[in-house]
Amino acid sequence: MKLRLWLVTAAAGLVLADASIVTLALPELLTQLDTTVEGVAAVIAVYTLVLAAALLPAERLMRRIGPPALGAAGFVVFGLASAVCAGADALTPLLIARGVQALGGAAGLVAAFALIDGGAPAGRRHWLGAAVLSSAIGPALGGALTEAFDWRAIFIVQVPLAAVAALAALSGPRTVKSAGADSTGPTGTAVHEVVDDAHVTAPIRILPALALALLSAALTAVLFLLVLLLIAGWAISPLAAAATVTILPLAALLGSRFGGPPRQRAAAGSVLVGGGVLALAWLPDANVAWTFVPQALAGIGMGMALPAFAGELLPERTPHDAAWLLTIRHVGIAVVLIAVAPLIASQLDSTTERAKERGVALVLDAKLPPQDKLELAPKLLSGVDAEQPRAGLDAALAANAEMFDGDDREVYDQLSERADEVIVTAVGEAFRPAFLIAGALALLAALALLADRSPHGKGGRAASPLLLLTLLALAAPPAYAAAHASIAPEPVAIGDPCGDRDLPDSGGLTGFLQDRALEVVDAGACRLRVSREELVLALADEQSAKRFEERHGVDPRSVTSLLGGLLNP
Repeated sequence: MKLRLWLVTAAAGLVLADASIVTLALPELLTQLDTTVEGVAAVIAVYTLVLAAALLPAERLMRRIGPPALGAAGFVVFGLASAVCAGADALTPLLIARGVQALGGAAGLVAAFALIDGGAPAGRRHWLGAAVLSSAIGPALGGALTEAFDWRAIFIVQVPLAAVAALAALSGPRTVKSAGADSTGPTGTAVHEVVDDAHVTAPIRILPALALALLSAALTAVLFLLVLLLIAGWAISPLAAAATVTILPLAALLGSRFGGPPRQRAAAGSVLVGGGVLALAWLPDANVAWTFVPQALAGIGMGMALPAFAGELLPERTPHDAAWLLTIRHVGIAVVLIAVAPLIASQLDSTTERAKERGVALVLDAKLPPQDKLELAPKLLSGVDAEQPRAGLDAALAANAEMFDGDDREVYDQLSERADEVIVTAVGEAFRPAFLIAGALALLAALALLADRSPHGKGGRAASPLLLLTLLALAAPPAYAAAHASIAPEPVAIGDPCGDRDLPDSGGLTGFLQDRALEVVDAGACRLRVSREELVLALADEQSAKRFEERHGVDPRSVTSLLGGLLNP
């Protein structure tokens, strides 16, 4: 292909990979724009939703003005909107710019397919290669730019790339060689008609289309969830997270090498994706190595399934076909992000509160000087928020380490390690329902393909590697669940305040006062039917006190005046 067409192909890959590139910036957007998990999910969801809505209208416009003009205009709009995204200082203007970016991207995509003749064998290889390669480069590029600069750099680098692509598209021939016929445009200039009849295309079969939407939703959900888990949940650097999640698209390159009947490849690939994603729901601890096998399974499945859908189970001969397939994929992506983001936000809120209570239990039971640890509990846990729970705990642990030395420091270090385990466990609990949903979507895609009775895509018996990989994918979730049960840290028990419990008994007058204070807390918590840990957190932290009063209708500070003196001797 000429350099001009390579540039157009690369730009199309950039548009397709935008979600995976931007995903690595989401945790930083979460804090810098002071938004929520739903807000950062909207950064991707708005783009994919507008892209899905604009692809078919863009293809109809291309019939009138031609691929060069539409491609140049689309890439210019995409580049200008990228510049606006880079300069946004609040979520609302960023989302508006993302919508405009998607409009330009839709125009650029359908024009790029026509310019490279994506329905012909040579052009198709480049079209599919651009999609897979861009997915492989996307996470690494996004992580590197975020680590070296900040999230704005991700949008800044898109501006010159889009400008060069616009020039490349504009310099293309007015007539594009393809299987269709030429016609005359409204200005009398020869404009290529990409299909023999502009309104006729191969019918889209419902079940394979549904399966494609479900699989695309699962793949995007796993990338979105995994990045948030690594960076926001586990406090891993963007570059390290990028290197980790690159396993997924690189495995897709391997998966694209598998042959066989398209329905078998698509169904087996969907099972691989489902098994890999379900395994991610049971990660035993915060070691990134646990994500390698699930990512590899999901990536190989992606590489097997997506090419089997595009052009085999579903038609992709013309820009109209390509627009339909991209629309189906991006509708699935947008819907799952809209559904999963509120679930993640809700789970993080509830599990973070539960983790704080477990943290209080650790501090209260630790054999530290009572006046120190009663002061320590709110200090450690006030920085633990739903957006970045582990990072907040790490900062608080480091800031308060100087309070202790000698034997107390050893106890504090043990407490710190156990508190970190509590947060990691809580983060895993928060993400588990979303991973389960994403994995189920991929398995539903496989079921939809098996339910499709049309002869298209059927073939001989499944190849042995496909059967082996499918069995491995089905075995991965129970294997990871078993590993989680045996390796994951034991959860901190929240005791019954109405029952007997062991007291720290650290000795001396202060130890005696501490034990009596804890007995008073137990009595008050028992009377209110709440945990001792929730009550202590409310007594020591103003925000927790307000939440306690809203939840239980009682001002925690009114429970006892004796306790206030014991907490501050």
